[in-house]
Amino acid sequence: MRRTAWLFASFLALGAPKTAWTQSTNLSDLERVAPAATGDAVATGAASAWRSLWTVPAAAPALHGVMIGFEQNAFGSVTTVLGAARFRLGVLWQLQYAQAQVSGVIDPDLLAQYPELATLRVMARFVSLDGVHTVGRTTVSAGLREESDELLGVSASGVTARSSVRLRLGHRTAIAGVFNRALSSGLGTPADGRVQIAVSQDVVTGAGRLQLDAGARMGRLRQSEISETEYALGATLSIQDIMSINATAGSDRLSQGPWTWRAALGVSIALGSVGAHFRYGFKPDGRGASRAMAVTYTRRDLTGNLPR
Repeated sequence: MRRTAWLFASFLALGAPKTAWTQSTNLSDLERVAPAATGDAVATGAASAWRSLWTVPAAAPALHGVMIGFEQNAFGSVTTVLGAARFRLGVLWQLQYAQAQVSGVIDPDLLAQYPELATLRVMARFVSLDGVHTVGRTTVSAGLREESDELLGVSASGVTARSSVRLRLGHRTAIAGVFNRALSSGLGTPADGRVQIAVSQDVVTGAGRLQLDAGARMGRLRQSEISETEYALGATLSIQDIMSINATAGSDRLSQGPWTWRAALGVSIALGSVGAHFRYGFKPDGRGASRAMAVTYTRRDLTGNLPR
């Protein structure tokens, strides 16, 4: 990777011609990342907890609070910072921030010769704001996400619209869906969009409350991306609302390529309104293995008018 970065940096130092921008894989990966409190973002889209809100803002309409998370991916030396806040101002609002940066992209020997190259970065960032409203057992949301993509001194930005819906069926079942579509062409020509659906089922056991999740996601935001199809399953065991253990597994493929799998194991501990979340994710042969942690501060609407 450093050899490639060395060539890019040398090319840019000489002055690169302007070309049409296509979205980098760094931004594509950031759009799919999720905090440690989330587990697998595809599987847990309908659960009434922090693990759903990052992907489906309409989930958990009674939950307010703040979440801050970090993730370190050993494959590629990518560090990701994530944050979210939910607050009521008229309607319920959800504000999200995420940034991923690749470290060590410029060879130290090259930096010694050309110190000005230290300002070159490989980084992706987005900020989103969604409004959430509940009518009966149905919760809907709509919002916008501003994205920026920087690759060794060359940057571009774009805007994506997101809408989601969650429907509570009885006391133990929920279904949810979310649709994302790029609006601007700064990062490439918009495609048809990306859709995700998820279902969640609560089961009461002697050991605690068990939640079973399943989901699917498909499509692409821009034509420069390769269309991806994903499926995932998950299970979360909550013990006396203090500790929860979750395990997820999923499979995905690009266009008509081969299927690859992933899995994650997470643990969460809650002390009153404060929670600590930890997750280890892995892929075959260690590719993409990651460690993540997050801290949450949670308040729930106690009026009784909102579904859990």
